[in-house]
Amino acid sequence: MSTLRGEPRVADLSAGLPPEREQIVTSCPPVPAWTENMLFTPYDPTHNIGMWLHLGTVADAWELWEDRALVTLPDDEGVLSMWAYHRTDPARRPAGANLRFECLEPFRRWRVTFDGFCLRTPQESMRTGLVRDGEKVRLQLDLDIECATPVWDAHTAAEAATGRGGMDQQQWAKEHYEQLYRARGTVRWGRREVAFDGTGWRDHSRGPRGDDSVNGWGGHVIAGCLFPGSGRAFGLSRYWSTDGTVTLEGGYVVEDGVLRHVRVVDVPRLDALIAAGEVLPFGLAWQDRRLELTATTRTGLWTTFAGGLPYGVASPGQAYALNWASCDWDGDVGHVYVERSDLRAG
Repeated sequence: MSTLRGEPRVADLSAGLPPEREQIVTSCPPVPAWTENMLFTPYDPTHNIGMWLHLGTVADAWELWEDRALVTLPDDEGVLSMWAYHRTDPARRPAGANLRFECLEPFRRWRVTFDGFCLRTPQESMRTGLVRDGEKVRLQLDLDIECATPVWDAHTAAEAATGRGGMDQQQWAKEHYEQLYRARGTVRWGRREVAFDGTGWRDHSRGPRGDDSVNGWGGHVIAGCLFPGSGRAFGLSRYWSTDGTVTLEGGYVVEDGVLRHVRVVDVPRLDALIAAGEVLPFGLAWQDRRLELTATTRTGLWTTFAGGLPYGVASPGQAYALNWASCDWDGDVGHVYVERSDLRAG
């Protein structure tokens, strides 16, 4: 695969993490509810297609892999969803029944594939209730992923002068890193096929994630945006407990291929469940600079913090909202992946 648009290859995208961190663990550590989880969220702005593609081991059932897919379709065609458990052959992992992530070069190149049948749901039905059984549509994905920014490691960011809290305070993982990328390939559903060309956010987490992983959870905001025209990027995470105490926070800006840890000034709290048209503020600061951006959502999806994160919304206070939003940084347009929850929304 060629380097994106002729841009020079950044020397090191690992941010000091060893290549082994990109691989999955081959035997379960002796820790109750220990899991490994990976997520890709590519978005194509031309077709307005957003994807939430998740693979992970099952807590206390290490031999099973859970694969989950959520895809927003264009032209009011609704949302495709799939959720399965599979005893995957070790040679194919990380993979589930239909979804597979293949690392071709650590911190640089991945391949994401999917072939299976998904439930089609109107977007409004997903926003106002839990997803119900209905029409099934075959979905096929074949995406080449080329990483474009250095890795942002949550543990390192929290320990920096600009961060707060720490991974040791989290109940959903003890290791976590994120990265932005370009995604190109083919998406087929039903009788439609499109050439996918977009950007995305990915993460990789390890650690205990059992039934009590959201105990004390007050809410969170995650965001990541690559501006492909310039190669600039920004991202942030903020997690807080039920009493409002921030348990993990950090932000970053990428310019000229260099990732800098920055202070998180402003994040968009989840006040309402809106797929498109919501204006989201982001604020970051470092040294004598301050970056203030706004993004406008173009599409969205929802799951629920209850019973294993079912798709759709059981109640606003339990909603786990996923959006993709258009953002302008001095004339350079990018698209932000935004993930939010907030108990006060109920």
